[in-house]
Amino acid sequence: MAVVVFDADVLIAYLGGDDAHHAQAVERVRRALEPGTRRLVSAVNYTEILIGPLEAAGDAGAETVDAMFVRFGIETIQVDMDLARRAAAVRARTKLKLPDAYALATAIHAEKRGHDDVRIESFDKKVNKAFADLHPLA
Repeated sequence: MAVVVFDADVLIAYLGGDDAHHAQAVERVRRALEPGTRRLVSAVNYTEILIGPLEAAGDAGAETVDAMFVRFGIETIQVDMDLARRAAAVRARTKLKLPDAYALATAIHAEKRGHDDVRIESFDKKVNKAFADLHPLA
């Protein structure tokens, strides 16, 4: 089974019709909806996604995010000690911001659980490079 791990920036751009990356985000989400693909986001990245909608619309904004997750079958991966340790290791190796380290750690976690077709969806070149550099070794 293929696995797509979303960094917050892609889903934020998807939700933001005026976002410079909106059209690209729509295409990336559409591609992730292919049958047989599992879609994941860490609880930390879910938090990032919620901030703008909460600021703009309060609880209704959060409900919009949650409805998107349900509609697209995006699973929120809870932070346990293993994922936290993995994110800390990613952060220590890459110096990425902690939320980005959680996106990478979630992808690596999926690989460790036996998924061999794992990709990360991020507009951040540093995140994509770190994933390419780290995931075969982690």
